[in-house]
Amino acid sequence: MNWEAPYVFAAMPFALAAAWWIFRPRGSANVPTFANITRLWADRRGLSDSAGAPRRRARGVLLALASLCALAALARPQWGTIEETTFDQSREVMIALDLSRSMLADDVKPTRLARAKLLIESLLEQLKGERVGLIVFSGTAFVQSPLSADYEVLRDLLKDLDPSYLPQGGTDYGAMLNAADSAFGQTGDGDRFLVVLSDGEAHDDAWQSQVAVLKARGIRFIGLGIGTAEGAVLPDAKGGLLKDEKGGVVLSRLEPRTLQQLAEQTHGVYRDAATWVDIAEIVRSTVDQG
Repeated sequence: MNWEAPYVFAAMPFALAAAWWIFRPRGSANVPTFANITRLWADRRGLSDSAGAPRRRARGVLLALASLCALAALARPQWGTIEETTFDQSREVMIALDLSRSMLADDVKPTRLARAKLLIESLLEQLKGERVGLIVFSGTAFVQSPLSADYEVLRDLLKDLDPSYLPQGGTDYGAMLNAADSAFGQTGDGDRFLVVLSDGEAHDDAWQSQVAVLKARGIRFIGLGIGTAEGAVLPDAKGGLLKDEKGGVVLSRLEPRTLQQLAEQTHGVYRDAATWVDIAEIVRSTVDQG
């Protein structure tokens, strides 16, 4: 048992002293304290002008016990345990989803983009109170959903995301990293993770300038390469096959070099997601490794 307000017990000596003062022995029980006031004592036999020492002591003891009980109640005794579920809301997880057209390749079933969405939904099912946000990127990038513990918003957004959602094709990692930097909280020292699901490497090295910012803010990069080395042809908007300027069919392969470099430079992790991976477990293992 413990006490929520143990300082109340400091008043106990004063309560006992007050009980003693009120019922202290006097020279003569028949002499009133005030000359013009007569004190009468009531009991089951009626009224009497004499209290008697035993009766006076009994009342003093009862008053002292009542005072002690009242003070004990004010100290708020507590015992037993109550189990409450608490969430660690200091951890921030920003998810960046590649929406370039190559994510429609089907070398990872059903498609790379569909696999990425399934991985994100699996992550959301295992998180418990962490703040999660979503960035979409291709040739440009923006924060689709800011950091929040409301995972249903992200689930609803995922359903409608496809390459037509963004106006510019390509894979701009610099824009994605810049959007991620602005999306993370500016205060606090909780764990921060940037989870990127993509199939291709950057078209230039402009993203290199953002690495120092990620490291300074303690942002760990987790890269998930979605695709295979063999690759697959890409569908076009009309249901046929996408062709290049020479009329050849476009074959898209997994190009993980940028994802691997980002993971290495930020002390993060890269995983090949052509087969199923557990993102939540990767986050936990990264935390365990410090």
